[in-house]
Amino acid sequence: MKQRILRVLPKLAFFVILLVLCFAGMRGEPVPQVFENQDKLHHWAAFACLTVSAYLAFPATRLGWLLFWPLVGSMLIELEQSLMPLRTASWGDMVANATGVLCGMVVVLVLRGYLNSRLKKLESNPAA
Repeated sequence: MKQRILRVLPKLAFFVILLVLCFAGMRGEPVPQVFENQDKLHHWAAFACLTVSAYLAFPATRLGWLLFWPLVGSMLIELEQSLMPLRTASWGDMVANATGVLCGMVVVLVLRGYLNSRLKKLESNPAA
């Protein structure tokens, strides 16, 4: 039972993050801001979390796809916003999205390297 939960939890987190991103991106009006350019922080954090959660949910996915699909999704959301009356597409938002994806990829690469080194260590020393 515990193994099943551990397999399902990352996928659930990924789809929740994806759903929140789609909902926030397609809202009729932008999220209110407390400070200037707060939305850029939201874009960065959302796409970093999406990228990391995609890796955790689908660890066998090639890294190129983990980079490609979030970038395409972020561009589609921005283009969709340009078609809405109270929203506008923004190059700044696209840059924040891409930066978030790239930061997420750095986390994925570090995590992957750590997990690979732990696996090699366990394989070379089965008693530990």
